[in-house]
Amino acid sequence: MENSDTELILIRITGEDRSGLTASVTEILSQYDVTILDIGQADIHNTPSLSILVSTEEKNTGYIMKDLLFNASLLGITIRFYLISKEEYEEWVNMQGKNRYILTLLGRKLSALQIAAVTRILAEQGMNIDAIKCLTGRIPLDEQKSNIRACIEFSVRGTPKDRIAMQAELLKLSNQLSMDFSLQQDNMYRRMRRLIYFDMDSTLIETEVIDELAIRVGVGDQVKAITESAMRGEIDFSESFRQLVALLKGLDVSVMKEIAENLPITEGVGRLMFVLKNMAIK
Repeated sequence: MENSDTELILIRITGEDRSGLTASVTEILSQYDVTILDIGQADIHNTPSLSILVSTEEKNTGYIMKDLLFNASLLGITIRFYLISKEEYEEWVNMQGKNRYILTLLGRKLSALQIAAVTRILAEQGMNIDAIKCLTGRIPLDEQKSNIRACIEFSVRGTPKDRIAMQAELLKLSNQLSMDFSLQQDNMYRRMRRLIYFDMDSTLIETEVIDELAIRVGVGDQVKAITESAMRGEIDFSESFRQLVALLKGLDVSVMKEIAENLPITEGVGRLMFVLKNMAIK
């Protein structure tokens, strides 16, 4: 149990990035036998934002603040201090039992409109964002470059009011705002996966093979109509498949070979497979 004369201080540091910043700050704290309760840092455009939540004896608080402020100009940083009550801290600690999710957004580029729309859905579901991380490298201003990607990861805590509805809203946004998303529960299974399987048509390849076969036979419109009918739930998969195959009856096997050798591979698949193999993921 914490002593009655113990104080909790949240230290927020911003300034120009430099080597040894964290070491300099924690060396000052170490002189007062400080306990680090939480620590985190983000760095955007050479400007770090470092937050440290510490526990220390009340008698040391003034000295800690004075020493850090005295060294702030030498370190090229700005420091702010916030006293945290024990009740606030205990409430924060008790939130650890809540569910955690990882929401990942991916697009050619990600705009404020996209981020606002996604985070609004999270807020409406009663979810709280713990951390935001940019997974891609520094994005060039030249949007004509073909390899530009933007990927942001949100670490989210809480239990959604309606997870199915939330996923439906995210999927709707994905189509409207030209981005992809992945919502996963943050548990050991997410972090320890070693096997990945993929859909093929319109995923690893940018076409539907059965549509390509139908075009060669001259029944492309009919096949499309059957597929759309199945998507609307008017006929089940087995029946739609029987109808599709019947339309392709008599197709020469050489056509299948020609299509197979010219399938349009989805952009990025080669690099994806290279990375997965290097990570020993099957």
